[in-house]
Amino acid sequence: MGGLLVLGDSDIHDILINLSKAEILTFRDTLVGCLRDYSVGAERQYQPAPGVINRPEGQKLLFRPFTSPDSVGTKMVITPAPTSKAAGKLRGMVAMCDADGIPSGILNAEEVTGYRTALIALIPWLWRRHTERIVIFGAGKQALWHLRLVLALRGDEIKSIVVINRTVSRAEALLSKVKEENNSRWKSAATMQAIDPSRSDYQDCSQGHLSTADAVFCTVGSTEPLFPANYILSEGRERQPYVSAVGAWQPDMIELDPELLHYTVKRKSSSSRACSVLADDRKYVLEHSGEFARSKIGAEHVVEIGEIESIQKEEVDKEPLEHWMKDGLLVYKSVGVGMTDLAASNAIIAIARERQLGTTISQF
Repeated sequence: MGGLLVLGDSDIHDILINLSKAEILTFRDTLVGCLRDYSVGAERQYQPAPGVINRPEGQKLLFRPFTSPDSVGTKMVITPAPTSKAAGKLRGMVAMCDADGIPSGILNAEEVTGYRTALIALIPWLWRRHTERIVIFGAGKQALWHLRLVLALRGDEIKSIVVINRTVSRAEALLSKVKEENNSRWKSAATMQAIDPSRSDYQDCSQGHLSTADAVFCTVGSTEPLFPANYILSEGRERQPYVSAVGAWQPDMIELDPELLHYTVKRKSSSSRACSVLADDRKYVLEHSGEFARSKIGAEHVVEIGEIESIQKEEVDKEPLEHWMKDGLLVYKSVGVGMTDLAASNAIIAIARERQLGTTISQF
């Protein structure tokens, strides 16, 4: 069925929330293939640079175009000004055309962005051996999709989830929603709690959780690090964590303490990649993330997910690389890859057409 397909927020949500574990992993494989084509294939050279505009009233605008042999499109995302009633949200749209320039889809960007960003952040997490204890910073769309996906993919392994957000009421509302969904969908036995940053013992409490966490997910557009590096790098910890940061995407925004990045690249290993920070896009992470702006770490210390996914089978001495992937300190920083928006949007459009969802305009 041809024509322009228009998919609203509720349609996209219904598609994504109802994907089975096998379907999520298939979606993951689509994104992995996209990242591999970008990192070690020829596609990087055909991707236009994103555009960022910061309006004087505080509105932040992101324009991210993308291309492929059979699709062309762009995503427009707006972070409203702090004075707006919509402050704190990410809103926008994805517009798609086929290779001949015929419009094929218009999608609300909220669920697409939240889902693909969270699922890519979980690609390295799926490499990990231990996943029992999770700490997540934030209570927005990104945090919500992180929690949904970890429960859908490895909910039977997770023992505890701790959510930390500046406004504890939002964290509690997030957990209330996730608990309700978990009871009806994934049925994980994990305990879930919100930590209030205003409590008198917050630093000790957060350090206690971070020092034993198997995964720390950061989803906040913060302007200061969310926690000191030593909370993660505590002496004598039983095992090392996976730490991801996807919320801060401009040089004046930062989630991770630069000392955590310095520690990561100073380690000794027979695999140089095991002494690197993991990223989705090396160039744009270096240019557009506060973590790298402040730490001054160079490109030689950054390795892309697409590269790791490509070389796993080619590495001569696999043991150091596999140890890092499964059990070592693994730090991931994301600013987004436009091609993944294309891959995710095409996958959603295909499902929607199969299920006859959305609104089709036959002669646009």
